[in-house]
Amino acid sequence: MNYIFSSGLPRSGTALLTKSLYASNKVSMAVGPNIEIYRFLRDQLVSKLGSHLLKKKVKKYSPIQDYFGSEEGVELLKLMLTSSLKEKFKQKKFRTFLKKSISKRDHDSADLLKHFSLLKGKTYKDIIVKLLKIIEKHRKLKNCLLSKEKFYYGFHETWNICSLLSLARSFPKAKFYIVIRDPRSVYASLSKNGEKRKEVRVHLLSFIRHFRKYIILSDYFLGLPIFKNRLMIVKYEDLVTTPQNYLKKICKFLNIKFNKDMTNPNKYYDFVTKKTWVPFSSFNTKFPKLNNKPIHKWKKYLSELEIKTIELLCHKEMESMSYDFKFNENDINFNEVMRFIKKNYNKKVSWRSDLQNFEKDKNIELIRNKLLKREIQANELVLKKCFLFKNFSLSNLIQHYKKQ
Repeated sequence: MNYIFSSGLPRSGTALLTKSLYASNKVSMAVGPNIEIYRFLRDQLVSKLGSHLLKKKVKKYSPIQDYFGSEEGVELLKLMLTSSLKEKFKQKKFRTFLKKSISKRDHDSADLLKHFSLLKGKTYKDIIVKLLKIIEKHRKLKNCLLSKEKFYYGFHETWNICSLLSLARSFPKAKFYIVIRDPRSVYASLSKNGEKRKEVRVHLLSFIRHFRKYIILSDYFLGLPIFKNRLMIVKYEDLVTTPQNYLKKICKFLNIKFNKDMTNPNKYYDFVTKKTWVPFSSFNTKFPKLNNKPIHKWKKYLSELEIKTIELLCHKEMESMSYDFKFNENDINFNEVMRFIKKNYNKKVSWRSDLQNFEKDKNIELIRNKLLKREIQANELVLKKCFLFKNFSLSNLIQHYKKQ
């Protein structure tokens, strides 16, 4: 048996891709089974190894950080990237861990929750191995043991991209993919959901930084030897525009045979409802077949200022994946964008990962903007606050995408 892990922002088409892969009868993945594994690991690392400032800033059970803008963000990212899943899990925390693991609203893998009491393990790797065994047992592939072809079990988790490196070390033969979707589409989808449910409202600056984090870490991972021939960056828009061709590329990456059922949503199975999977669209779009209609919804939904804000603050990252822009970067006024950010800065939202100090956040975005325009130079710490790493060329990702 082989393992597969993936990550992506919410509303990025990740559920669609996992259902499509299951239709191949060679890949079974659970969607969002247990983000608490990584949250508890982060909290434990901060408690054990973090500086006094980091311990003060990172509250227990808080949302996953974006790592931009502060020394403690730089420190935490380093902790996460150097972490090991061999870290011992504190057994006295298991009851709290279990409670949080099963209490998530609208759980994407609700059928697995009743088995989570079996997740108890000495280390975080033990817990993940037990989760994989639960998935294998209750999301079984048909006739895979009779086949000489490769088959995979694994899971997709939202927000946890910084944990893929520790997974790669612990599972040296595993494959990985990261799903990227146009940030304008993702933000529009999340905002549309927020109209109906106030508890899922999105903080714009925090969302922008998480998108940048996904692009930057994708680029970073592609440059590491440990991910050679093991990581694929999947662009959602390519998947739904030319589904057969793109799914064949994914199958080639996984060394499995393409199955025509992979392009037919009527063949997608939902383990939670035990019926054919019904895709959830924020805009009530139906999917009788894979198509690219949903990728244009943001054009009518988002305001001009929302589009300008995302395009300006994510320009370099969007460019690396060949996204088209509605506005010319030089025609977007930075101060106008920051006034818009300020106007929405204290909007009541369910989570946020910014600095919660507008002047500090504005200053970081200003420095970042000037660095991208090569108007100023900066030391290593400032570069990491703005781009997470010293090198912000994104050349690995650009090359990877061009090869596709």
